[in-house]
Amino acid sequence: MPAMASHPSPPAWAEASSHLLPAQGEPHAYPSQWQQKVHSDTDTDVLRPDHYPSSVPAGPPHKSTFLQKLSATWTFELFGLLVSAAGLAAMVYVLQWYDGQRIPDWGSLSFNTLISILAVVGKMAALYGATSAISQLKWVWLAGHEKKLIDYKTFDSGSRGVSGAMMLAWALKGRSVAVLGAFAIVIGAAAGPFAQQIVHFYDAEYVDVAQTSWLAKADILDSLGPKYDSSTWTLDPIFKANAITALFLPTQEVLTQPRFNCPTGNCTWAPFSTLGFCPTCVDVSSQLRQTCKTVFGYDNRTTAQTCTVAFPGNNEPVSLWYVADPDFDGASEYMVLNSTRSDNATALTNLSWPPTIYQSIRAAVPTDELGGTQNPYLEADGTLVNNGIHILKNDTRFIGSECAILPCVRRIQASVTRGEYSETVLDTYSTLDEPYSYPNPITLTPPWDNNQPGTNPPKTYTIHPEWLESLLITHPSPLGGQLLGRVHTTDSNMAIRVVDLPPPGGSSRENDALQAVFYANFTGTTCPTPDDNVACAFRALGAALTKSVRDLAVVRNGTGVPYVAEGRVNVMGTFIRVEWPWLALPVAVWGLSLVTVLVAMWKSRGVPLWRDSALPLVLLYGENAERAGRGVQEAALSARAETVKVHLVGDEGTVMGR
Repeated sequence: MPAMASHPSPPAWAEASSHLLPAQGEPHAYPSQWQQKVHSDTDTDVLRPDHYPSSVPAGPPHKSTFLQKLSATWTFELFGLLVSAAGLAAMVYVLQWYDGQRIPDWGSLSFNTLISILAVVGKMAALYGATSAISQLKWVWLAGHEKKLIDYKTFDSGSRGVSGAMMLAWALKGRSVAVLGAFAIVIGAAAGPFAQQIVHFYDAEYVDVAQTSWLAKADILDSLGPKYDSSTWTLDPIFKANAITALFLPTQEVLTQPRFNCPTGNCTWAPFSTLGFCPTCVDVSSQLRQTCKTVFGYDNRTTAQTCTVAFPGNNEPVSLWYVADPDFDGASEYMVLNSTRSDNATALTNLSWPPTIYQSIRAAVPTDELGGTQNPYLEADGTLVNNGIHILKNDTRFIGSECAILPCVRRIQASVTRGEYSETVLDTYSTLDEPYSYPNPITLTPPWDNNQPGTNPPKTYTIHPEWLESLLITHPSPLGGQLLGRVHTTDSNMAIRVVDLPPPGGSSRENDALQAVFYANFTGTTCPTPDDNVACAFRALGAALTKSVRDLAVVRNGTGVPYVAEGRVNVMGTFIRVEWPWLALPVAVWGLSLVTVLVAMWKSRGVPLWRDSALPLVLLYGENAERAGRGVQEAALSARAETVKVHLVGDEGTVMGR
């Protein structure tokens, strides 16, 4: 019970309220008991039964309602902690379920709103128990030993806000478990704003299963062009056009990309296989034969030399000729590219399909130094920068290449990012199942597509004999002779001419395709061997021919499986990342509140559950002694307060607030 100060006479506010006493016949709240003797003990803060005047009518016994009976227990506080725990558990479940997932679309309810609701429920329900326990610990504190009356105010303020809780914690300095409840209130105030830190959002791609993407691929090559005669066909025009485009623009890899469909501009495909053509090139520079000899009798000089660079072998080897003297006027060759039969090859001698072999020799000199530069300008006197000086010498390095185009199966990993198509060739396979013999088809069975024994037959890729026949009718190669030719000067490097190799009895003509390859500016990103323009051009050519095979399958058969590879469509979305450490704040609020309530329950044995009520300080003066001896509950105090009227007045009966 509370400690009450003794008053030898009634306070001024009680005397001034005499005009508010109940009418005759009603019980008097404060009759003349103020004039009765009130005992005061200096050795205790607890009022004994004889402190209460006996002239106050007891009235009928008070009957508590169901809610009042519950309020006389810790049911509401424990229920609040249970609700708080359920809110925290629900929040953890939702966060764990959606951590790393795309933000859900719940209509008008956002993900942040749900988390905020659960956080607020968890915090408020827990703090209800903490503030109630602090209020009850106030009476426990006052019931222990003689305390200052100001402690009542300190405890009361501590349960009503952050500032009061901080003052309570400072005043108690750990002498009561109410400090833990004060910490719960302070942390609870911080947990609200920092609850937003629990959930972070970031943008990332995800697969949209509602959309589809496709990429051209081919298992069979059988597309033909117009009829050549009653029984044969020519090569498909699309096939030839792609090959020529790759020669004229060998550095533009985008022109060799196959047909695809990607609705969002961001798609990926699992590795798949497709029929195509693969270049194979061998560097034979170390095997080139270079011979030089001195030219006598020219302007009485003996320093002029002419040199020849040739492939090894005596059966019409590919060769070029040049002057190795900067002061010697005349003609020189900078590059030659010709085709030969497979039995005349230098390095590519073991090919399963006997294709045309391309042999090239090229001087390793900067192309911008040739022919007075590609963008000539005049000196101050009007002469050209290049005055016809040969740049080839007897020690000039020459690059020799031997290349061929072979049918193959490519294993590809492809993707489209922001509308840009790119693919990586994971593996190639160019070994024929059987030695080629016309008019049989060409078949290839790569090992990575083979199924396990006892299941379906292994996957086979086929080139039909009619297509092979159309290739032979057009030319011994799909290039139609476009790449064969020479690069030379007839006026001591004043100008460079790129011409084809004329047929017997014919004359040479400008070879634009070879010119594009000769002057192409390859880099390490566009070709792994940028110094060898021919090898780089064949690399682009192989991609273009593979594009033709894949595109023709779609053009002829449509975009259904197996003529396309189906991919995944990626779209940008907002994803959730949970910062779990921030969850420690609401958990700490719940834990501190739980400890505060449990300790308050244990320490409140024998102390009425008055919590934050101020009625005990006011009414226990006039409460019946026999009821006070058993401990007056809050419900009884509330019933008593219904019969008491008070009026706040100033000195000498003046009305305050007016």
